[in-house]
Amino acid sequence: MQIASNTSLIKKITKLLRPIMRFLFPDIKETEKVHEEISMNIVANIMGLGNAATPLGLKAMNSMQKVNDKKDTLTNSMMMFIVINTASLQIIPTTVIAIRTSLR
Repeated sequence: MQIASNTSLIKKITKLLRPIMRFLFPDIKETEKVHEEISMNIVANIMGLGNAATPLGLKAMNSMQKVNDKKDTLTNSMMMFIVINTASLQIIPTTVIAIRTSLR
């Protein structure tokens, strides 16, 4: 993920996900770095990289908390992010593949 963040790959992925991000997280400004962090978390989850998605998700939540006016209350975007991470939609379910492989 660090290699991707040093290249333009992150910006391209964020640009690709921008319409979805506007719909899911309307109260986050597009210019904020939070969009990149959320995009990377979503991509890591979709690719089945749960171990990589966890630190990215924590970083995104921390960034969202910094711009939160009420520090003791979750924003709608924070709640939506939690729901998306809990659902963890995956194209390549690497955990399931690893479990099935180990049972043979």
